[in-house]
Amino acid sequence: MVRFLEPSGTPAAMAAVGYDGRTWDTPANLARGQITTAERMRSAELETGGPGAPIPVGEALDLESAEFVDPLTGRPMSGAQFLDRRLRTDALAVVKDGRLVLETYRDGMDETDRHVVHSCTKTLTSMLVGIAVDEGRVDVAAPISEYVEELGAIAAWDGVTVQHVLDMAAGIDTEEHYERPDSMYWRYAAAVEYYEQQAPGEGALAFVVRELTRRSDEPGSRFNYASYLTNLLPIAVERAYGVPALDLYEERLYRRLGAEQPALLNLDSTGLPIVEGQANLTLRDFVRWGHLLLDSGRTLDGSQVVPAAWIAEAFRPDPARAEAFSRGESAEAFPGAEYHNQTWMLEPGRTATMLGIHGQFCWVDPEQRLMVVGMSSFPDQVHPLMTACLSQLWAVARHETS
Repeated sequence: MVRFLEPSGTPAAMAAVGYDGRTWDTPANLARGQITTAERMRSAELETGGPGAPIPVGEALDLESAEFVDPLTGRPMSGAQFLDRRLRTDALAVVKDGRLVLETYRDGMDETDRHVVHSCTKTLTSMLVGIAVDEGRVDVAAPISEYVEELGAIAAWDGVTVQHVLDMAAGIDTEEHYERPDSMYWRYAAAVEYYEQQAPGEGALAFVVRELTRRSDEPGSRFNYASYLTNLLPIAVERAYGVPALDLYEERLYRRLGAEQPALLNLDSTGLPIVEGQANLTLRDFVRWGHLLLDSGRTLDGSQVVPAAWIAEAFRPDPARAEAFSRGESAEAFPGAEYHNQTWMLEPGRTATMLGIHGQFCWVDPEQRLMVVGMSSFPDQVHPLMTACLSQLWAVARHETS
């Protein structure tokens, strides 16, 4: 049963080292801030389905001794240096052929810590939508306003479907620039209380209704990454079932993974789960959840949790989506990529990737039966150096396990 937690508060002793609920994501504080979200945000704890299911272990992969190339100097660099000094890794796991071949904790994190996975939560949320679609509760071709009635009075949302929201191609005028203090993102951060503040935030839905009122493109024509859209999905699923979304996350997904520890979902002031970025998981439980994307919706023990057709659809290349992606801001960083069902397709038809700010990821290559899962505290939310490091890490893991 879902358990609700009020913010526990940051220990007063942390002030002595410059850490509090407003400075948690400064570069010096990230390693702690990302494993302590329940100190500053309301949270719901999703229970496990029983004792954790063991993860089979395979022949150890030694990535620390593998040779990398430093993107900053062009010189050879050991894997240990690369993970610690360039990617700022907190935890990393590699699964090959269903067996854990690498598990490492760094930068003060340990196996019991629940690390926020930021926007990887988006892909995890799309799995719940996939279940709802399979059961006939949600139609991705239907207007999103059919499920989130508050959008029906806003003309800009006319013709925007659930699929447009899933693909971040709603045509709504939004922007998400973490580096700009005047960005819409920072008004959203206040709405959902990412930082300690004097007054409660208005909540994610109220933010959308107030701020996302103008159209910039025809729906489906341009990929425009907007985290604010994702929070509409649990509302749609909740109203389609008439069951709280948190209960659905727990019963239909989390309890079926064989997880070791309860997961945390941080909430806004209205109790809505902030699923554009606020799932908190141990490394091993992230591996368990991510395995659904690798293996056609099946857990490590072969149990079908998410419809295989939904996972297969995520990997399906589509020329229209590729064209929409090429018109968006991410095209330069990820040429030839697509975005579908809240998941990055950096090699359409080959790999799928969950990505979160500060270096969170779950990269899967079903053809090689390979999954690389990582949690990091890279100083910037997004950065070309971080992207280059992630791409190299996945390529080295593929080479070393082939």
